[in-house]
This record gives sequence, C-alpha cells and structure tokens, in this order.
Amino acid sequence: MLPRWDNSYSVYNAKVDEQHKKLFELAAEVEQISDRSVDKTKVKDLLAGFFNYMKEHFHDEEKYMQTIGFPDLDPHKKIHKDIIQMMIDLIKNIRSTNDLKEKLYVAAKKWLLEHILFEDMKVAEYRKSLLASEDGSDISFEASDDDDTQVYSYFYTCACKGKIHDVPFNVHQKIQKNKKKFNCKVCKQTIKFYKTT
Repeated sequence: MLPRWDNSYSVYNAKVDEQHKKLFELAAEVEQISDRSVDKTKVKDLLAGFFNYMKEHFHDEEKYMQTIGFPDLDPHKKIHKDIIQMMIDLIKNIRSTNDLKEKLYVAAKKWLLEHILFEDMKVAEYRKSLLASEDGSDISFEASDDDDTQVYSYFYTCACKGKIHDVPFNVHQKIQKNKKKFNCKVCKQTIKFYKTT
C-alpha cells in the first residue's frame, strides 16, 4: 500500500507541499485502479493527468531549489528528467490495460517512495541547515498536523549575494513577535525580512 500524505513529508514550502499532496492523491487513484477492472481510457486519462502534473511540479520545485541555493540542484534535475523519461517510455510501451495499470502503479510507487520521501527530504534538510539562532538554540521547522499555517514560508535575505532564505511560519513568528535573531550559517549575518513590494 502506498503511503498517504502527512506533514512529516513537508519541505516547508506551501506551493511545493500542496503539489506533493496532489501527487499523493493521484498516486492513491492509481493504487485504487491497480487491482480492478477499469476502462483503458480511464487509465490513460489518469496517466496523462499524473504525467502533466509531475512536469509542472518538477518545474516549480526546481525554481524553489534554485531560490534557496540548493547545492545538489543539477543532480536533482537529472532525477526529474529520468522520471519524466520513465513515464514517456511507459506510455510508448503499453501492451494492454493491465500492463499499463501495473507500470503506472510501479511508477507512482517509485516516484513517491524514492523521490518525495528520500530526495525531496534532502531539500528540507538543506533548508533547515541554512539558519542558526543567535543564541544557539535549536530552530524548529516542524509542522504539526493540526496547524497548516506552519508550512507557509517567508523570504529573508542576508549578506550572501543572491541568497534567499525561505523561512517557515514558526521561525518568522519568532523573529517578528519575539524579536529573536537568526543568522545565515554561511555569512554569519542576521537575516532580514525581504519585502517584495
């Protein structure tokens, strides 16, 4: 059985998390049809929806990783490219509806388990590693299941050229309400709220 979304899979970026949730839902649909008799058109429609949504998601996720300066962006992009190619190959080599359902299920499982649950968690860990509190206390990036506001993030800058810190709600609150200071671990300077207007 494929895993269901929960906040422990969060990368602490609202847009990327919402897209991951949608991909979990699509994978659940794939799982539901995997052991049922289903019309080939329904399977193809599900495959097309899954494929198109993945391409959109990969584009947005790569922009996010570039924004935060994720050092393994190029290898991550290659993984995305390989997944897209796997989906293209799957579409080209359909022999029967059952074959399509089986391959689609394997692709969804591989993508969810190996990509979101392993590769995308590296992005979340990198993001956590970027900040240090001025007093040395731990920074919590955790989102609770009953508080979706914690996955929303705010942009901060530091002295590093072109660096953007994508700060989660709970850290943003500490800075704004408690006047707590957080420093970039690279330049050691206090981060400042980045106003886009």
